[in-house]
Amino acid sequence: MNINDFEWKTEDQWLELVLKETQRQLEEELDYKDRFKNDALETQREMWEELGSVSITNGLEQIVSFMGFVDRMKYQKRNHEVTRTLQEKYERMLKAPYFGRIDFHENGEEKAEKYYIGMSNLMNEDYDFLIYDWRAPVSSMFYDYEIGKAGYQCAEGTIEGDLTLKRQYKINEGKMEYMFDSNLKIDDEMLQEILGKGTDSKMKAIVTTIQREQNRVIRNEEYKNLIVQGPAGSGKTSIALHRIAYLLYKHRDKITPKNIVIFSPNQIFNDYISNVLPQLGEDNMLQSTFKEYMHKALGNRFIKEDYYDMMEFIFTGKKSFDYKIRIKNIKYKSSLEFIDVLKRHVEKTEKADRNFKDIIFRDNLIVSSKEIEELYYKDYIRFPLKRRLDKIRERILFLLKPYEEERKNEIYENLWDTGSFVDEMEVKEKAAALITEETKYVYEEIRRITKFDLLDIYKKLFKKLEPEIKNYTLRKLQSNFLNYEDQVPMLYLKGAFGDFPKTTEIKYVIIDEAQDHTPLQYEIFYQLFGHANITMLGDLNQSINPYMNVGNYNNIAHIFPQDNTCIINLTKSYRSTMEITEFSRRILDDEVNAQYVERSGEKPIVLGYSQENSINERVLKDIEMYKEKGYKSIGIITRTVKEADGVYSFLKDKTEVKALTKEDDEYVNGTLVIPAYLAKGLEFDVVVVYNAGNVNYSSEEDRLLLYTACTRALHILNVYYTGCLTPLMERIIQD
Repeated sequence: MNINDFEWKTEDQWLELVLKETQRQLEEELDYKDRFKNDALETQREMWEELGSVSITNGLEQIVSFMGFVDRMKYQKRNHEVTRTLQEKYERMLKAPYFGRIDFHENGEEKAEKYYIGMSNLMNEDYDFLIYDWRAPVSSMFYDYEIGKAGYQCAEGTIEGDLTLKRQYKINEGKMEYMFDSNLKIDDEMLQEILGKGTDSKMKAIVTTIQREQNRVIRNEEYKNLIVQGPAGSGKTSIALHRIAYLLYKHRDKITPKNIVIFSPNQIFNDYISNVLPQLGEDNMLQSTFKEYMHKALGNRFIKEDYYDMMEFIFTGKKSFDYKIRIKNIKYKSSLEFIDVLKRHVEKTEKADRNFKDIIFRDNLIVSSKEIEELYYKDYIRFPLKRRLDKIRERILFLLKPYEEERKNEIYENLWDTGSFVDEMEVKEKAAALITEETKYVYEEIRRITKFDLLDIYKKLFKKLEPEIKNYTLRKLQSNFLNYEDQVPMLYLKGAFGDFPKTTEIKYVIIDEAQDHTPLQYEIFYQLFGHANITMLGDLNQSINPYMNVGNYNNIAHIFPQDNTCIINLTKSYRSTMEITEFSRRILDDEVNAQYVERSGEKPIVLGYSQENSINERVLKDIEMYKEKGYKSIGIITRTVKEADGVYSFLKDKTEVKALTKEDDEYVNGTLVIPAYLAKGLEFDVVVVYNAGNVNYSSEEDRLLLYTACTRALHILNVYYTGCLTPLMERIIQD
């Protein structure tokens, strides 16, 4: 809708008023900041003058005074941090204080109220709201409603009325560039402009273009557990991060970023998303990967294979003598059948006879085998195995201690009476050595009956399993090497037997790329965080590991309470042009009916070459050409690390390029060579799928990996190959 001159003038005046108030509050915070800095310096001066050098020899009074100064400095530091955060907020607001406005006529009121919506709240000295935070209850109408009947939920209940105006703004460096009214939804005009731009170095906030279906996930607190399924480019990760920002805003009196953890696919991705929450004025939550948590929990006893080393084996190891048995092994240990085997093994292990014996020290019965059985099977039965054994050990040691102390004193007196020692210290050391020797066999028996050996328990699991899997697994375990597929069940057993650290401080869990976790991994997530709210976001069509994935969300339905779990399907893709989206979807066996933004661009290019060196030369030309056209990010996506290393070796002395081949590599913008399974979640202005011939992508297991690679492209997609084109693209060529 056109906006007349009077409206333009009114809006300019409002923007000027907002900027003036923002500047005033910024200067106030800067003044506070200087004051806090001076106070801190004064406190340090006073402490030095009054106390000088602090030492315990100067007495308790000086220590008490010192701690008083420390408390003052901590208080000053907290004030300084709050001021710094507000300073950053106002500096952001001076550039773009708001992006939307709604006029809402609440039922029963005389006239409509104006609500300007931005990244943060802004109130004047009279406590009038000039800007409402996008997460405020009233702001939800900006995302959820068209002009007409509308409403929102707040502490007072449901507020209903009519939305009479919805307006969007583009403000840059404090200047109004344009504005327009929307009778429908936040859609093409602003969305097309944002989607049509090149990517930046990291993922950005999307508050100005959040769609209704995305907003439904971000603000959903009706269910404890959410499973969000969405096509490539539907904004799942952005939704996850904005959901975290929303939760921190709404529950700021109950939770902090330390109460939220996000499990991402790898550290590259963690780095890629690290700027979003700071842009929204929040500190980053805890970030981890499943592998990182698992490796830490399993400790240093074993040599542990990385997830992406397993992926590289799957894609490159077909000529290995044990390839078939390894794949069979991976499939079986990722199956629902194996979960049942594990659960039965846990039950059997807890009920097994542990051959308890009487604990006797110097003819004194410390505790009988019958009493230990009572503790194990009755008194401590509510505890899982590891904690049960720990409590039994603690109980026996408690009962043993008086006898041990009595004997130690007896030995000490006998040694002292001999007069053969220089001083008391020497006698004590000798007595301690003798009592250690006398109790050695008692402690060995205590260790035996309370022993918890995770590896031994895991090995026993395979006694009655299929010989091929049994022999392969035991051979690997014997060499002190843990294949990735063995780490997950061992972690499950560790949790089932109560050997996990406490995680009660975690209130919200976000699991990104949910399709790439197996049902057994979800059992572990629930072991760890069953008390927390869990949001899982994924796309079944982007399962990069053909053998270790969720398969279907029905496979994990039994884990989460059905009455408190909701599946939400996102229906629209925003990342790629129409041409790239349609091209990519034809790779899949099943039709994807999700909608997409009708943003047109160049058709994907598919070209064959006689040899890889010719592809390399073409890629080099592409890099220079697309850089000249202004594209900021170019992804050369290979199938494997080995292939990525080869491409990088060719390009590195000819153009500016970086290879990301390890999951802990730092993400950088520009031209990157990266294997497909590390590229999930990332996006590039230009994507070159490197050598999509039938040698690289030949089987059904490769279909979703190829689809994932193609859907990383925003504007340009080129597919090059040698030999014959992959049969997975037959539908595209036929069309």
